[in-house]
Amino acid sequence: MSRGEDLIPLFDSWRMRIENLMREHPLQIISWEATRRCNLHCLHCGTPSEEVDLAEELTTEEIIGAFDQIAREFDMSKFRHINITGGEPFVRSDLLPVLRSMSRWPFYRNIDIQTNGVFISNNPDVLGELRDVGVTGLGISIDGFESTHDALRGRPGTWTKAVNASRLAVKAGYVVTVSFVAHSGNIHELSEFYRFVTDEIQPRVFRVVFVDDQGRAQGNAEFLLTPAQVRDVIEFLKSEYERTCPTYSNPSATMVELGCSGWLGTELEGRVRPFIFHCIAGLNNLGILYDGKLASCNNISREFIQGDLRHDNIKDIWQNHYRLFREAHWRNTGPCRGCEDWPYCHGGPMHIRTHMGSPQCLIPVVEQMISPERTTI
Repeated sequence: MSRGEDLIPLFDSWRMRIENLMREHPLQIISWEATRRCNLHCLHCGTPSEEVDLAEELTTEEIIGAFDQIAREFDMSKFRHINITGGEPFVRSDLLPVLRSMSRWPFYRNIDIQTNGVFISNNPDVLGELRDVGVTGLGISIDGFESTHDALRGRPGTWTKAVNASRLAVKAGYVVTVSFVAHSGNIHELSEFYRFVTDEIQPRVFRVVFVDDQGRAQGNAEFLLTPAQVRDVIEFLKSEYERTCPTYSNPSATMVELGCSGWLGTELEGRVRPFIFHCIAGLNNLGILYDGKLASCNNISREFIQGDLRHDNIKDIWQNHYRLFREAHWRNTGPCRGCEDWPYCHGGPMHIRTHMGSPQCLIPVVEQMISPERTTI
């Protein structure tokens, strides 16, 4: 019996929990795209500022009002945390006042911020202020060693600031995630860079995400990974996960994690990250985009926008819309139809889809690592 077959009862139990989220959609996570503005110009950015009208950004009063409306009208008994993304969130000069207002509500005092680290490195005292307003986690993006990272960011010195910010945040007691966007120009550094991160920064999570064919990286062969390169990254993470997993109960240990790139099959899931993956966009994760549009994660196509908090009641939109997120049948076409992984995957993460487009599925990519006999396309 293979590992996947042996764990089918576990995967089926997990599948039922996902199906329950599809039916009941309790609000547990809010993803707030604080801004599309940024103090850098990364060549691989998936949500660049030039694609949107920056004048439409929510005002201080509008975003505070939105979080207050949610606090008053939703059942917050199962709420977990807020994830703040950008652009670069710290470009908003009102970020701390917004967080201070939000922190009046006790369930809003578990907040993660995704940042390039420049502001924190330049203003280390902000770490104390962030703690006071409910920030518990910081995700800092570092995409390799100095020359590689700085060339990607378009500004010298950003690697030093990102590393410094990460060290300061770890020392201050935050749950720190170092995120590495794997692309064809930096994966040769992955193994050595991982050693550097675990030795010199010691974050709680080392997260690897694959560069997506969107934003500034769209259609750029300089960045996009080949199937063989994807397999190499997954093999590396699998090896490190299996080597280090016994230490993960220690809060000072660094966990490795493959990001939201898709379902890998029962032979690999649970061996490259400390959870089983399923896209939760629109299931328990509500997204507030920079301009007040209601969707989910900000790297999902804006054609999946469900409402606008400037005109709509947020609870009404959450309860009565989001069918494309929660009803998977429209995705069961093309390569998904007849796939034995469909009951677990439901067509993969929403950010790799267009409304009627086919997914960029990882199963055909990794099947050489799994089994010579399986049902795919």
